[in-house]
Amino acid sequence: MQAVNNPIYKHAPEEYFPASPALDVARAIRADDVPALDALFAQHPTLDPNLEGQQGVTFLFWAYSHHHVKSMKALVAHKADPNRPLHLPNGKGGTDTTHLLNIATEGPKDELLVALLDLGANPNVVDERKVPALLNAVYINNYTRMKILLDHGADIDATDSAGATAAATLASLNNFEMVHYLLERGADWRKSKGEVALWTQENDIGNAQATQWQIKVKHLLAAKGVKFPVPSSGAARFHDARTKWEQTPEGHTWRVKLDALGAQPDVVGKAWTKEELAARTAMRAWMQREGIPMPPL
Repeated sequence: MQAVNNPIYKHAPEEYFPASPALDVARAIRADDVPALDALFAQHPTLDPNLEGQQGVTFLFWAYSHHHVKSMKALVAHKADPNRPLHLPNGKGGTDTTHLLNIATEGPKDELLVALLDLGANPNVVDERKVPALLNAVYINNYTRMKILLDHGADIDATDSAGATAAATLASLNNFEMVHYLLERGADWRKSKGEVALWTQENDIGNAQATQWQIKVKHLLAAKGVKFPVPSSGAARFHDARTKWEQTPEGHTWRVKLDALGAQPDVVGKAWTKEELAARTAMRAWMQREGIPMPPL
């Protein structure tokens, strides 16, 4: 029975596999007819189970697109490779290289992702943007998929093309509940230039329940050895000037005050940034008095 809401049924097998025996395999996949698949591969022992049809569609991709897990399993049994790169049209006249697992991470059913992983798909493959599947799950806010990938061996500290981990990305998005989850699973807060601790310290959520998770993350980070306060955003630019300022009586007083405030386990967000901003304002006034130019961006 055709899945009426599945757009793959708008396309005939001939569009991708115009000639037999590949066409016969595509038709058997559409019917999810495993005995027919077995018979076809027995009849055609030289038929490549990783054959790339039109528009880069492989037999395994065709089976996945139909949501036919039985056919996917049968194809892998006949040596179809779940880690074979896919070369798919990108709408710009060229092709992009990705993997079926990346597609399944953003696809319609958890069971299809689980099936691919159980069939040996590498949970750490990257898509055409060099983004690993784990980060794609984070990007679409699908934390069930994120956990599925982790349970199947995905690298919890994998980074996207900008060097951001899942934990750092979630912290930047104020999803501290999931940050806490990842840290408890062993995510390294030091990756992504320590941004997990920075966002934990600075982000102003404005939501009491979410802020409680932010505070829990601060507690967990402190237990892992993070010394709060951590250097604030933009600290590197003003490092030399701030070092000199904090050697003055005024600057030293601010440093002591900020260190005491940041060390408090429940101080995050506005409670911290309000005082840090006041300290920066005082420092810039001192720089102006001393004739110290603003450092370049």
